[in-house]
Amino acid sequence: MQRSLVALLMLAWLILPGLLGSNSTLSLLVFAAINLVQVIGLSLLFGFAGQISLGQAGFYGIGAYVSSLLATRLGVPPALGIIAAALAPAFLAYLIGRPILRLRGYYLAMVTAGTGLILHTVFVEWGGLTGGYSGVAGIPPIAVGSFAFDTPRSMFYLTTGFAILILFLAHRMVKSSYGRAMRTTRESEAAARSVGIDVSRLKTEVFAVSAGLSGIAGALYAHYIGYISPETFTIDTSINLLLALVIGGVGSLWGGAIGAVLLTFLPEWLHQLQNAYGIVFGALVIVLLTIEPDGIVGIVKRLAETWRRRGNQKLDERTV
Repeated sequence: MQRSLVALLMLAWLILPGLLGSNSTLSLLVFAAINLVQVIGLSLLFGFAGQISLGQAGFYGIGAYVSSLLATRLGVPPALGIIAAALAPAFLAYLIGRPILRLRGYYLAMVTAGTGLILHTVFVEWGGLTGGYSGVAGIPPIAVGSFAFDTPRSMFYLTTGFAILILFLAHRMVKSSYGRAMRTTRESEAAARSVGIDVSRLKTEVFAVSAGLSGIAGALYAHYIGYISPETFTIDTSINLLLALVIGGVGSLWGGAIGAVLLTFLPEWLHQLQNAYGIVFGALVIVLLTIEPDGIVGIVKRLAETWRRRGNQKLDERTV
């Protein structure tokens, strides 16, 4: 069953661009895949390791600027720049992770939000390097040999390929003994320490992985758009990512995927509402989480369980 589902999804992935045809829709799918890479990283950190972060936009920006500046100023191929875009924020997160991850709850949220604000200020004030508010322009597309990913169709395959690979690796991680250690740490750090888990190290490592995934997303965004500025990497971006995860389902990778798609498509669906978008989005969060704290995934699981019970009940009635 699972193999059939995977095969069906892969087939849809291959033929979807041909069915859509519209570059605007393909572009939205590209952005959805980029958001998915970020939300999966946040899902590992928050949903499985229990560490909230409002600084993901800062790491997203580091990835975008590192890859962009390497390409535009040093001529480094974007394919290599993506590697640097992952390593740079991951290294920074690992350095600052041990001291700040000693905090919990809203204290941790405030400190990570402050980290994001500091990084945004760096993007603005270090104009000689980052271009300040003018940003960085003329960013080349990602290329492998003579082939450039310079169209919505080609970037669809590249970004969704990244998203599928990262979703697969994240799934393997959470199903491994390391994933069990993450969940144990989320439930009780004292219990985790009692069974020999190095809690501080684990939280720092997951924080670094999450930051690295945001860096990859930043590089993909920069090379697709061809231009970046500090306004893309504000705390609003971090809040939207967290809300997307909460709406989809914090404790599920699939919830993160659903949230990332909604984060991308909702503004397009509600574009006619203009300034009312924030009200509608906020109301959706309130209503959804009032109905089901586990988000959309929780609703789907509840419905599936209800249908299963009804099916078993009907089977029992027929048997009698």
